[in-house]
Amino acid sequence: MDKHHILTEEELAMLRDLGGAEDLAASQFLRGYLNLPLLSLLQRADPLILEARIAGHQLRFPLSCTDAAEGHVELRIAAPTITELGHPHLRAWRLDEKASLQTADADYVVHSLSLGGLIVEGLPPALAKGDPLSGTLCIEGLSPLPLTGTLIRRIRSRKQQHDWALQFQLETTERELFRDWLFQRHQDAFIQEYQSD
Repeated sequence: MDKHHILTEEELAMLRDLGGAEDLAASQFLRGYLNLPLLSLLQRADPLILEARIAGHQLRFPLSCTDAAEGHVELRIAAPTITELGHPHLRAWRLDEKASLQTADADYVVHSLSLGGLIVEGLPPALAKGDPLSGTLCIEGLSPLPLTGTLIRRIRSRKQQHDWALQFQLETTERELFRDWLFQRHQDAFIQEYQSD
């Protein structure tokens, strides 16, 4: 009998699922040897990005150098920004999932979520391009995300509503949480497509 068994993808996935939060945190580090000139160069890079193109998408994973035990330096990888390829211009990947935007005046349904934009349904008709909009983005399974944004384009609606594309910003911590959440949804949506490439 062969002493070296190769695990199937299903077995590897099961083992990954068995790991706890500590294993997950450890898996976000890249390990290996880098010679000193290359390591020094990478530590000075801003930003430092690992880019992958797969299944019609560009994934840009931010990397950061952290000091580890015993004087070692580790590269830490974070969830990527996701861009759709095949368009005349770069376009952020959008998740067509409904959520809500709570403002001081009302709660609005939002959809077509991306890292820096979304569509808000049924805004008051008096609003115009360039108007600011602030509120809290509420997504099931994610803590509320305070955001500030600008209306950038009116969206045609079949319901004769005043729908707008909103370009928004989040604070750093909330942005990282939202990026992680979007990446997980992206993985869920495209796992079959990735495996067929």
